[in-house]
Amino acid sequence: MIARDTRRIGIIICIATVMVIVIVAFANHLNREAGAQIDSFRFYGNLSINKAPAPEHTTILAKIGDRTCGATEITTSGTYDLEVFASPGTEKYVSFWVTTSSMESAVQADQKRTLPGTRKCLLDLTVEICDSDLDRVALHTMAPVAAARTDAVATPAPTPTPIPSQTPLTRHTHDPMLWDVVIGEVMWDEAEYIELYNTLDRTISIENWTITRGDGTANDSIEVTIKPGAIIPSHGYYLIAERGALTCEPDQIANLTLKNDGEVLQLFDGFPQVSKRIDVVNRDGSWFAGKNDDVGQSMERISLENGANPDNWYTSLGYECGRIGTPGKENSIPDRTPPEIMLFSNPIGTNDDIVISFDERIDISTLRISVIGPYHGLIPGSIICNDDMRGALFDPDNPLQTGQHSVRVTCRDPSDNFRDQDFLLMVVDLCAAEPEPSPTHTPTPAFTARIVINELMPNPIGADRGNETTELYNCGDEPVDIGGWVLRNEDGNTHEIPPGTTIEVHGYYLTKGIQLDNSGGQVLLYHDGEVVDRSIAYMRSTEGLSWQRRTDGFDTDSDGDWVERKHTFGVFA
Repeated sequence: MIARDTRRIGIIICIATVMVIVIVAFANHLNREAGAQIDSFRFYGNLSINKAPAPEHTTILAKIGDRTCGATEITTSGTYDLEVFASPGTEKYVSFWVTTSSMESAVQADQKRTLPGTRKCLLDLTVEICDSDLDRVALHTMAPVAAARTDAVATPAPTPTPIPSQTPLTRHTHDPMLWDVVIGEVMWDEAEYIELYNTLDRTISIENWTITRGDGTANDSIEVTIKPGAIIPSHGYYLIAERGALTCEPDQIANLTLKNDGEVLQLFDGFPQVSKRIDVVNRDGSWFAGKNDDVGQSMERISLENGANPDNWYTSLGYECGRIGTPGKENSIPDRTPPEIMLFSNPIGTNDDIVISFDERIDISTLRISVIGPYHGLIPGSIICNDDMRGALFDPDNPLQTGQHSVRVTCRDPSDNFRDQDFLLMVVDLCAAEPEPSPTHTPTPAFTARIVINELMPNPIGADRGNETTELYNCGDEPVDIGGWVLRNEDGNTHEIPPGTTIEVHGYYLTKGIQLDNSGGQVLLYHDGEVVDRSIAYMRSTEGLSWQRRTDGFDTDSDGDWVERKHTFGVFA
């Protein structure tokens, strides 16, 4: 009895052990399948149909079993170059299917083979199509919806994704190929969006297409499934965005969760495991372009081909729908030119600021200005930037020493183009002698009018109203009658100069008849309805100090002409 029970227990243990082994083996098999590495293999060579070179725009599909693993459209008659994506360990054959523009059903080539160990394979393909097949294809093209669906079941289709019965067939007659639709723009910072672009001359359906994110394998997670009924017009856009990410209305709201440290995005014309990959962009580990800052800047594609090439992407310079990007619009033009840096005036006085200007907007956070004095000491000071980000000044903490100074300026523009430049700056004592302007570095003043707005006092000491002063200056060689001329501030308030008012040669006219706001403003001078001159568009004011031209009448139509310092009303400065 004991022996019989012992044998029974032994049999149970043996069966349990076998079941455990089977379960572990099956789990390992599933894990291997799920984590299988996907690599690319290249097949190329000649392609002939009925012993004649295949025409341009012939489409070739590669399949392993029922899964499409590669597609291309030939650009040179009679030759092809096809990239196949598959796991290197598979022992299944790769079959090749060919279709032309007059065919909706692909025909299998006479050749097939396993994946090449060298990743490249020269393989000539031939396809034989009998007359009856051609007649049937022609009938299929013109057949009504029901006949077309029946025929598609009988002939191997380029993609196994079924056509939903409620969607018109005309949206699905085009079998999408590589780069027919591309990911044209990605905003990956915080409130995110993805833009798709149709490269074709026809409207197509993209319903149930998917976008995956990950490391670029077939097992990447699906980030977006395009909603049913979605179409994308010829050379048009389809915009997918998070709720509230844009001020304009996207085509589809989605909960996007792109990683800030970069990942691969893939576009499929259906479920990834059984569909064709239409586009792939970026790489795992970093984004090709774009910026992760307070507002975010999108990355935009330059050309349709090869979204996996980092040189094919750049940081957007556009501004659409409340974002630094061009969602649903033509991409901005990439900027590859570093900013030009100019020293505004040279020489300058000991109490002057060092004024820098740029030929384009710069990224203020990257601006660095260092000044070395004539005795090789670093000059301390602060940097103040213009609101338009095209100019800046270095304000020394103490008056500058006379002599030659070394100025080094480094910065980047919004497209991340870097520039560094060195200048030699002369500092002179303006009280001792009037400096001669440098013929090479000092721009020639543009005296477009003999009368200029010369000085403003927005914030006088004590009560402001009635004490805010504006000064005009005659920088010409003849007296000027300014009676009837008009001063206007940024709010539209005006002051008409009394008739008979004359400014003598190098003389001044002072008025308190125009209101000046402390927090910012601008004054414009009109004669016969035409703008004669305009002041600096100041953004701040200091009590007791005035905004004034560095030298009376000096006017190059730049905010760099102005400095805030102790007022000099009616006195040559």
